[in-house]
Amino acid sequence: MSVRNAQFGQGSTSRTGQIEGGRTWYEGYVKPGLDFEWAGDGHDSIYGGLSFVAAATRGAGEPVANSTTSDQPEHVGLEKAMIGWRSGTVFDWAPTDAFDLSLGNQEFTLGDGFLIANGTADGARRGALYLGPRATFEKTVILRANTDPVRVDLFHLSGTVDQVLMRGGDNPDTRLYGANIEWFESKDSGRGRFDYDERLRYIGLTALKVYEADRAYSFSGSQGGGVVNANRDGLEVVSARFGGSFIPDLDDLSLYGEWGIERNDDGSTGGRVRASAWYLQPQYNFSALPWTPTLTARYAHFSGDKNTGDRVDRSWDPLFSDAGPRGSQTWVQGLIYGNYIGSNSNLNSLYAGAEVVPIDDVLRIGLAFYHHEYDHPSQAGASSKHLMDEVDLYAEWSTPVPGLSLAPGFAMGRSGQGQREALGIASGDARTIWLGQVVLAYRF
Repeated sequence: MSVRNAQFGQGSTSRTGQIEGGRTWYEGYVKPGLDFEWAGDGHDSIYGGLSFVAAATRGAGEPVANSTTSDQPEHVGLEKAMIGWRSGTVFDWAPTDAFDLSLGNQEFTLGDGFLIANGTADGARRGALYLGPRATFEKTVILRANTDPVRVDLFHLSGTVDQVLMRGGDNPDTRLYGANIEWFESKDSGRGRFDYDERLRYIGLTALKVYEADRAYSFSGSQGGGVVNANRDGLEVVSARFGGSFIPDLDDLSLYGEWGIERNDDGSTGGRVRASAWYLQPQYNFSALPWTPTLTARYAHFSGDKNTGDRVDRSWDPLFSDAGPRGSQTWVQGLIYGNYIGSNSNLNSLYAGAEVVPIDDVLRIGLAFYHHEYDHPSQAGASSKHLMDEVDLYAEWSTPVPGLSLAPGFAMGRSGQGQREALGIASGDARTIWLGQVVLAYRF
């Protein structure tokens, strides 16, 4: 990976205090694992898994304002360690494997990752900030009712946190519980009750509560020199979502959206919270055309705080949001912005994208455009809303070598007036960020 004009020409500061205008770095990881399943008398089954991640960063480190991996960290640690039970045909009044109970260290995603997708932060001493090989939550208890056409998730999650390992830059230690209920219709596979990707359409509702969070740390996202903080301890979140094809005989047209609110009335934890976020995303797949082009547009709003001096926090906390099952263009918004500039808070973003598939299951090529604005520029110390614009070109190629894939990416990002004000950059001094990268993956 290589970046020029880091932070729009201001440069990225290494841990030793050296400012780098351009950074070239390398990330890698291996993730060995073992899964098992034991079926008892053809009725129910016990399953589980164990995996480790060994990751490292070399070169100059990633180009955030204060680079967390400039000292070339490496780390080996436990990733997945879980066990579960599936009901099989134990209940003759329910479909096969209607109930699934699991616990331990494991991954868990709600919907398309708008709220919950990644339980472990990467970077710092964990290394591999961009590749992000770690995602599990700790101390999980997850009960799934995989019935049809309504399914339910009951869950307890704890973020995987180590402030010593992460030099104080980890997420706040967060414990939460919640429930999710979804109505859905499956695609032809009939597996919609198990897999998000197999749902033709769905409507869902989630409610969760953070019953304990480390008050010494709070969510912090770099927003052009400003810091957005959300008080997690006692936070209550409700969201409603929908997605898929809802018009009969027009399966090529899909519509996705979600709306969420965050509330915290426990004044003893540092202030009340009144935050909101939502998005709307139409998508059209030209299935009858060569290369099956897909066009996508999305507008997303993540509230900011107009008055940071009062005791009401209105900045949206993205919790454990990340790239979900619909791919990297969901909630990591841009190869540059989403990884090295800011977060999904105090942000209004417009996304437009196009993808083509020249060879089914082999080659995918995409182009993405982002226009980012502050929701409240004063929170970042600016007067203009315009944060930045970004263009990404990317591809995913499954090579002829079984298990080997290659994903090149190129991006450019240009600061807006608000971003320049927040960073103290004169208009004539702002520079375009350029990024190029190639990712190789081998699965066996």
